[in-house]
Amino acid sequence: MLWGRVAERVVRRPVVTLVAGVVMFGALAAGLIGYRTAGLTGGAPAGSDSAAGAAALAAHFPKATVGADQLLLRFTSPVWDDPSVFTQAQTQLADGLAFQSITGPLGPGRGSLSAAQLAGLHTTLGPAAALPQAQRASSPLPPALYQAYRQTAQFISPDGRTVQYYVVLRAGPVGSTAAADAIPQATAALAAVAHATGAQAHGVAGQDASAHDIDAASNTSLELVVPVVLALILVLLGLLLRSLVAPWYLALTVGLSYLASLGFAMIVFVHLGLGGSDGLIFVLPLLMFVFSTALGEDYNILVMSRIREEAHHTPTLSVALTRAIGITGGTVTSAGIILAGTFAVLGLAGGSSEAQQLGFAIAFGVLLDTFFVRTLLIPSIAMLLGRWNWWPAWLSRPLADQPPASPPGLAASQATGLGQSPTAGGTR
Repeated sequence: MLWGRVAERVVRRPVVTLVAGVVMFGALAAGLIGYRTAGLTGGAPAGSDSAAGAAALAAHFPKATVGADQLLLRFTSPVWDDPSVFTQAQTQLADGLAFQSITGPLGPGRGSLSAAQLAGLHTTLGPAAALPQAQRASSPLPPALYQAYRQTAQFISPDGRTVQYYVVLRAGPVGSTAAADAIPQATAALAAVAHATGAQAHGVAGQDASAHDIDAASNTSLELVVPVVLALILVLLGLLLRSLVAPWYLALTVGLSYLASLGFAMIVFVHLGLGGSDGLIFVLPLLMFVFSTALGEDYNILVMSRIREEAHHTPTLSVALTRAIGITGGTVTSAGIILAGTFAVLGLAGGSSEAQQLGFAIAFGVLLDTFFVRTLLIPSIAMLLGRWNWWPAWLSRPLADQPPASPPGLAASQATGLGQSPTAGGTR
């Protein structure tokens, strides 16, 4: 059998196989240098109605109002009591290094209205939200000034205690990974304005702020999930294999496979720029970890339990490894190819960079785990450890100290007589 012959070569040169595997996996994992994730922030497809609508909005409205982020300041009393707050806040925000453009109650940039004008209009006309769209014919105000005051309804709340600003971040366009990464800088700049103006509370909202929060939550979840899952895997493998040694390198190889697969995704989709993304989709690291651990440990159980079973009836571990890999290799690789093909179809037919990342990255991870970890790394490590794989079970002891094993024919007849399969009994 093919995998039996492969296993024979591995057990003859376990050191060479292990070193080559570690170097290859390490090279792929090096792709994680500069690791970054991105939310679902892609713009509308070129040529679509959505893209045409966005272009029309950008052509006729200030840049800081088209899909912009929002800065909010909350005061304990109406800002009309101290209109100088308008000038102080908008000037400080417009001069800040974090923002490329800003639109507020006074207008774009530092504003075309003065705080005194705005307060006077409020005193004369009342709340802007209550004004009709058409100006009364008897009003002495210039129409442009009247409409400018009406538009302040989107920046000042009816109670006068909350003020909103539309901003575009200097770090990058709205919806980009760079803009999402710059949200902490924008928050710090807004906090300084809040402190200077005496605002009670402040906050950043919008597409970039949402993407930043999603990325942060995803990364935090990954930091929590990974150690918990690996700890559970160690316990389960220890109970199954009755060993305190094998579970450690089995879990380590799964982790190494995960890092290599994630590094491959960074190399292809970020460093090489295939798919036009400036970061990995935020759900990819968590999904890849789930599939890596689920698939990897499933195959670990299949392969290692078979190795342990063969070790009961063979004088050397090399023979047990060769037989076990020869028997399980076809099953493992067939299942891996089918699963990888399923995800590759998602990458080909998904029609978006996010679908390509999910499909091809997970498919690569499955193939890497199937053809290299389970059939090359695991046997080479097991061969180097020898009977220490099974410590402290009976299999870890020298042959002279182990209880005598029943001959295969006798074991089979005894198992049949008890209503069991020949491989069900005799475990130590």
